[in-house]
Amino acid sequence: MRFLVTGATGFIGKRVIAQLLKRNIPSIATDIRIEEEKESFFQYLKNKNINHQNLNLIYLDISSKKDIQNIFNNNEITHVICCGYQMSNMIDNNPVKGAEINIVGMTNLFEMISKNNVRRLIFPSSQSIYGSSQNIYGKRAVNENDYCGLQHQSFTYAVMKLLNEFMAQKYMQKHNISIACTRPSVVFGYGRKRSSLMWAEDFATLPALGKPVHLPFPEDNKDNFIYVEDCAKQMIQLCLKDSLNHFAYNTGTETVSGTELAKIIKELIPSAEITFDNNASYTPFIDDQDDERIRNELSFHPKSLKEGIKAHMNEARRDNNLPEL
Repeated sequence: MRFLVTGATGFIGKRVIAQLLKRNIPSIATDIRIEEEKESFFQYLKNKNINHQNLNLIYLDISSKKDIQNIFNNNEITHVICCGYQMSNMIDNNPVKGAEINIVGMTNLFEMISKNNVRRLIFPSSQSIYGSSQNIYGKRAVNENDYCGLQHQSFTYAVMKLLNEFMAQKYMQKHNISIACTRPSVVFGYGRKRSSLMWAEDFATLPALGKPVHLPFPEDNKDNFIYVEDCAKQMIQLCLKDSLNHFAYNTGTETVSGTELAKIIKELIPSAEITFDNNASYTPFIDDQDDERIRNELSFHPKSLKEGIKAHMNEARRDNNLPEL
């Protein structure tokens, strides 16, 4: 086996690479920001005592069909995990570049696996495809068969993910190839850098370091969460499974209010100072996901929210020379 991972130095991508190397799976890590991220990327692997002998780090702009072709021409790639993507804040700042990477780039990858002997491609879609409010669905967990139209979308990012899913299924039908996607909810963990949801790191990192945290939503706001390491592990397992029963998989594991989130944090850090903006809008996502499909598909069950937050905090504390909880 040889995996190609795009966006490999990013928040989720570097977790995918680390877990692949732990499995002794040869991997090609690609990113558009290789020079800026190379040092911190290898330091991350070193901190985890991961041998990167089976790793090849390569610059790749997925909007360049020629660059992708060169990688496939020079390597026997069996699996692809696509983490390279422009986030909402970056799309808003440069819509043309966002479209080049998120639409043209992803379609380039679908096209390439249709022409090469690739066993499967996995990519993270998003819970945002379900729209910007739980009110569309009522008081129940949203499942993979649910859908909302563009009139309920507020993010270009979400509409781009919808198009990625549509294009992937077109390629599957036409070329009989294997593609699947996950639909993560709020992905939390240590080490976010360029996200529109920096609070999804700060809520645990700052208390772990003895600092106060102010969350930009009311205390009765609800969100569904998935720990970043579990998000990566799910994609790898979907990639490796001989056959899959579905195309799309919700991956959110646990829904809590801001008040309940603060309670979990205080159970881990009793001195934590947590405040909310009760005059702010609610987060523009669905409140709850049904992740029964992926639990039935895989042998792996993700951490509870408390376990994930504790792991997040301990990673932050280790990186700042503090004892683990």
